[in-house]
Amino acid sequence: MAKRTVFHSSSSKDGWKVTQGGNTLSNHKTQKASEASATAAGRAVHKAGGLAQAVLHKAKGTIREERTYGADPRKTKG
Repeated sequence: MAKRTVFHSSSSKDGWKVTQGGNTLSNHKTQKASEASATAAGRAVHKAGGLAQAVLHKAKGTIREERTYGADPRKTKG
């Protein structure tokens, strides 16, 4: 099974950032811009034939939403 590329949109000391594999890919002033960048990166990976996921965090760090691109994992409770 192909590995899914995961992009995180989360708050930082200077605003918001998009990370992948622990590396910061971009910095943004607003949460909306950071989320748009993370979802665009996920769509780009999927368009190139891969599997991707955008994990969108709240300002406090908890996960607000997850978006998957490509084959969704099996449905699980919770």
